[in-house]
Amino acid sequence: MVLTMNRDERLDRAPEQPPRLIAGDGDRPAWIAPFDGASGGTWIGVSERGVAACVLNGYAESDELLQGKRGVPSRGSLIPRVLEDQDGVGAAALRGAIDLSAYASFTMLVTTAEGGEVVRWRHGGPLEREPVGPGWTLLTSSSWSEPEVAAWRRRAFETWRAEGETMIHGVPSLHVLAPAGREASAPLMTRERSATRSITQVRRVAADGASAELRWWPRGRSATIDLSSPAATLTLALTPAPRVVPRKAVP
Repeated sequence: MVLTMNRDERLDRAPEQPPRLIAGDGDRPAWIAPFDGASGGTWIGVSERGVAACVLNGYAESDELLQGKRGVPSRGSLIPRVLEDQDGVGAAALRGAIDLSAYASFTMLVTTAEGGEVVRWRHGGPLEREPVGPGWTLLTSSSWSEPEVAAWRRRAFETWRAEGETMIHGVPSLHVLAPAGREASAPLMTRERSATRSITQVRRVAADGASAELRWWPRGRSATIDLSSPAATLTLALTPAPRVVPRKAVP
């Protein structure tokens, strides 16, 4: 399983915090993730059950009702809840115990090596689910609300696949694509007030898939990212979910 994510954010937002381990406590598994310096949430993480999840902002007219409203939870608070709620057995799926009604729109992926699903929430509307199986997939982009940008990124993805799916130090080269004149549309995006702030990758490592690794490359003010030297690499041993064996009824 390989999950790589470019995080695009405003340039005036607080710096990201390096990934760290959040210890488990019995029923809840341990997990690792980088953190947002403003809200304390995260956009991507992986648990010791081998479950990975990431979230992107969505856009809907109904989100305007939440602007300036107190008590609206950060979308970055969803990833910890999802990671701690999954047992990692088989394909992953968002469980119905999480009430999404207070959240602004988002698109989320939750998956294991066996598969998972993309969940799309548009505030005030129905929850949409799309299963995800094995194989390279360009899941989504927060720029899908910009048709021209989305179309360009889709073509770039198909070109990357057609040309042999090149990797740079284990990262798909697509993630650092930024041709001259296309900086505002490219995966390694640069605009006047926002830019790609980091690249984070989660993958299962070891021949037997016995551990998960999270690598993080903050971009800073540089035009590029050197994938040969991540700023942080954390490894988490995978632990099977505890089995619950029902007791026999005593007559």
